[in-house]
Amino acid sequence: MARAYDAGAVELKWQRRWAEEGTYEIDNDDPREKFYALCMYPYPSGPAHQGHVRNYTFGDLTVRYQTMQGKGVLSPIGFDSFGLPAENAAIKTGTHPRVFTEARIAELTASLTRLGAVYDWRRVVRSHDPEYIKWTGLPGPRPGELVPWLPDGPGQRAGARRWNL
Repeated sequence: MARAYDAGAVELKWQRRWAEEGTYEIDNDDPREKFYALCMYPYPSGPAHQGHVRNYTFGDLTVRYQTMQGKGVLSPIGFDSFGLPAENAAIKTGTHPRVFTEARIAELTASLTRLGAVYDWRRVVRSHDPEYIKWTGLPGPRPGELVPWLPDGPGQRAGARRWNL
């Protein structure tokens, strides 16, 4: 009698192996021929949906193919989390934008991980993160302007902070 195929168990087995071996991680000094694969970063304004699966599957196929060709593939992931889509979604739910956005990022990360999407998860970009914003040169908040997403200081809650970069 044939044994039933347990897709979930097989997928978890390989996802764990890729993570343990760092199969889809790449260091800056990797000697292999380089290939850069960048998919659009999702807006973390809601749960994952079929459009996410479609979009990220194409990038995933490219990364896997180029990796099998022996190339060092840089495939970062990030979240386009600073701006109106996330802020408006948070307003609709009555949740603080940072709290709402962080929860959606965790949800999307879990969904992409379950799909087996291959990224260098060490290189996650979150465009609402103050450590990212300060390098963008974005015009945006001016000194002294109220920015409710930013924490007052290390280890403090997000609140009404003045922008002082």
